[in-house]
Amino acid sequence: MTELTGGVICVLAVAGVVMNNRRIIACFPIWIVSNILSAGLHAHAGLWAMVARDLIFVGLAVEGWLIWRRKGKA
Repeated sequence: MTELTGGVICVLAVAGVVMNNRRIIACFPIWIVSNILSAGLHAHAGLWAMVARDLIFVGLAVEGWLIWRRKGKA
């Protein structure tokens, strides 16, 4: 199950980057989901520094989403 979850997380994260490169605002909710899933996977493995990183990435994705919306890119 961990391998499948990791694979899904990887696909979502890469999709988010591709969408960001193409300036598609939907990258942010995709990143939020992938980072929350990643935080859960890392917590399950006891990798607390990685959990912290993932949660910081969630916050940065939320911030980016809000900034893009304010600038009218939505």
